[in-house]
Amino acid sequence: MRFEKAFHDFINNIMRIILYILATIVMLIIVFQLIKLIFELKNILFEFAKTEESSRNAVVSVLNLFILIEFFRGILSYFEFDRLKLSYITDAALVFIIREIMVALFYRHLDLKSSIAYSIIVISLSALRTLSIIYTPDKEKKKTQTRQY
Repeated sequence: MRFEKAFHDFINNIMRIILYILATIVMLIIVFQLIKLIFELKNILFEFAKTEESSRNAVVSVLNLFILIEFFRGILSYFEFDRLKLSYITDAALVFIIREIMVALFYRHLDLKSSIAYSIIVISLSALRTLSIIYTPDKEKKKTQTRQY
């Protein structure tokens, strides 16, 4: 029993180290994306000839930042709850799919089949997110703790 606890603690420590490294990498990527966005903004303001292309790149960069921020929130949730929360993961997936839809609309590459597929994915992820909030393990723990008293 003692060995199992020590092994469990060892694995948890390794997971924390890996997630600290991953969180640092994601934060660096967010900072670099923000710097890239600032340079794209400079191009939009000072190079009027390529404004449409620069604007598209800026919109895609902003949407990429939203995805990275949601992904970062998901990583940070592990440190708060000692597990990855499904709601944060589905949030990141929803933001990613909505980004894809917006980019496809922006570049006018969205056909009927793709829009139906995206709609099904968004509805499925929304349902999964709703269920993950309704049936969260935290609420189940609270219910069992209140029943014991």
